[in-house]
Amino acid sequence: MITVQDILEIPELDLRLLAGKASVSNPVRWVHISEVPDPTKWLKGGELLLTTGYSFAGDEADQVEQIKRLIDHNISGLGFGTGFSFDKVPAALVRVAEEYGFPLFEVPYHVPFLAISEAVASKIVNEQYSLLQRSLAVHEKLTKIVLEEKGLEAILSTLAALVGCSAVLFDFHGVVLCEAAYRRRLGADTVADLWRMIGDRRADRQNFALSMDGAGSSVQVYPVVASHRIGAFLAVVKDSGDFSEYDRIILHNVVTVTALELVKKKAVAETEKRLAGDFFDELIASDLYEEEIARRLAFFGLDAQLAHLIVLVDIDEGGGDVGERGEAAALDVKERLHWTVDEFMARRDVLSISASRSDSVVVLVQPGEADAAEVIRLAGELQGVVAEMLPEISVSIGIGRPHRQLTDLRQSYYEASYAIRIRRLKDERAVIASFDDLGSYGLLLGLQDTLSLEVFYDSVLGRLRDYDAQNSSDLVKSLASFLEANGHWGDAAEKLFVHRHTLRYRMKRVEEITGRDLGSSQDRMEFWLALKARELIDQSRKGKQTTA
Repeated sequence: MITVQDILEIPELDLRLLAGKASVSNPVRWVHISEVPDPTKWLKGGELLLTTGYSFAGDEADQVEQIKRLIDHNISGLGFGTGFSFDKVPAALVRVAEEYGFPLFEVPYHVPFLAISEAVASKIVNEQYSLLQRSLAVHEKLTKIVLEEKGLEAILSTLAALVGCSAVLFDFHGVVLCEAAYRRRLGADTVADLWRMIGDRRADRQNFALSMDGAGSSVQVYPVVASHRIGAFLAVVKDSGDFSEYDRIILHNVVTVTALELVKKKAVAETEKRLAGDFFDELIASDLYEEEIARRLAFFGLDAQLAHLIVLVDIDEGGGDVGERGEAAALDVKERLHWTVDEFMARRDVLSISASRSDSVVVLVQPGEADAAEVIRLAGELQGVVAEMLPEISVSIGIGRPHRQLTDLRQSYYEASYAIRIRRLKDERAVIASFDDLGSYGLLLGLQDTLSLEVFYDSVLGRLRDYDAQNSSDLVKSLASFLEANGHWGDAAEKLFVHRHTLRYRMKRVEEITGRDLGSSQDRMEFWLALKARELIDQSRKGKQTTA
């Protein structure tokens, strides 16, 4: 940055300061020569103006008005060439310039304005070249960090050392991803206050400054845009002084490489999620042998020799139903829920893998020495964290039993899923449900022989099944859709592509044929269990066909 003082100190120019000594640190953006009374329409501010005084030939009042106009337009300073219109700089100009702290200097007759312009241009070019070289060095340093996969911590530590600042990287929801400091680290309260201020403006893609009590200077905030959406916010507090142009170039480079790092992390995470999702799909469908399950667990860093269990985090319907939101908003909620669950498990050092399935997050947990009570307590903490991070929804958490036999992990999934379902059939929401909640129904769902399941299914839905077969009707299917929709007529009718009145008629026929009451939670539970028993029968037969 070139200042008026830098120009005054060029020996060969022989310039003499007459007024405004306190402001000689004003930056000079460029040099402009003008002899018109009002040159401000051609100026942007920050220029050093040179004149021979031709435009100041009027009386003293006109001279005062003209120089005040220049001062109001944020001109860096005025160089007045003597020996042309004036032998010396008018006293009125000197007086007003001193009064307003405006740099005013005399340019001797023998010094051409071109010499000043060339000197300033040379200094600006040299400074810009030096800045470019330093910027390239910073770019190479940061690029090397990314290529060597040193991570966000190394990027922010480099930023803190180069700029002399404290830096905090928040994700879009306010979780601190990383922080670094040069001399002094920001306190936890300051970081929390900082996010509260950022949160109010997080939809803005522009950089902005904040002022807060806990910071020594203004806080610069930079949104980090990755994959066309804001992925994080970089907040930077300089230890002392203001941010220089070089500091801002460093920050721009840091934001760029941080975005690259976040995109890379997202790509890796999405690949792992896809692989985890495929694993859960095949596990639940009984498409994997013991050896293959062990190989997959080892790939995800889990010990196949230890017991594992399934934790199911499922979004409750009603009072924040994801289905009532737009598609993009619903997808965002599900992504945030998955991220929250993963982050919770990581912070608690719980070995696990997870995947999204519909409105749920399925987590395979390696509990280690933790007993059932400890796992339930952990689930309660997770539910509280989800409530804090996603207040617009509520979730129920189901916990299956731990199994050492890897092929039985599928059973743990159904235990967790059915435990939630049983509680919901009793019109309960936001529950922590486990195998113990199944009660006597746990015996049914734990049955491994198809014959026993067939007996139960026939006792509850046998007559309905036979009626469908004889009349080419879909009463069993309609009942299943009605129960899956938690008794919501509109949702179930839409899924079946029928009118609500048609569905109501079908449910009345179900009650007449089975002799049961859909208004009874006990009967709804048994209907639902019978349908699940049918699923287990079909899956068992599918497994036998695969083996054959």
